[in-house]
Amino acid sequence: MDDEQKKLETAAQNTEVLLAMLEHRKLKYTVEERTDTRTHVRIHFTGEDLPMTLHIILRTDRQIVSVLSVMPFRIDEARRSDAALAVTAANHGLIDGSFDLNLQTGEIRFRLTSCFIGTVLSEALYAYLMFVSAETIDRYNDRFRDLNEGRLDLDGFFAADAADEHR
Repeated sequence: MDDEQKKLETAAQNTEVLLAMLEHRKLKYTVEERTDTRTHVRIHFTGEDLPMTLHIILRTDRQIVSVLSVMPFRIDEARRSDAALAVTAANHGLIDGSFDLNLQTGEIRFRLTSCFIGTVLSEALYAYLMFVSAETIDRYNDRFRDLNEGRLDLDGFFAADAADEHR
């Protein structure tokens, strides 16, 4: 079996494990795309405040799985400098995943990626990727929104972030 065929087989096996994990946990999801080269699964969660959508994407060519989620609002242009500092502060304390701010559009998204070169990830690891992403997004989405809407200033964001580090 050549390398390309191995990649296709490994990606297909990883897709099956991911979908089995979602079924075993009785989660509602939508398969947006499923080809030899890419699988895209969408899941909606409701956290403590704002709803979130997770996109789990497996890419055969790069042998990676990524969990992506875009905040349901855009940062106003006047607040993007503060938001950039807030995103940096949030990322500083994260173990897995990171937030990205697009300074042109004001979009903030969360991203967590894991490699599966030559291996099949376990259901437990897929669950971890999904749930740590949801927990991290839920912790920060209201802070980013409140910063954007002026209900939280940058010092307040930093204070909330520092309080998290001491838990």
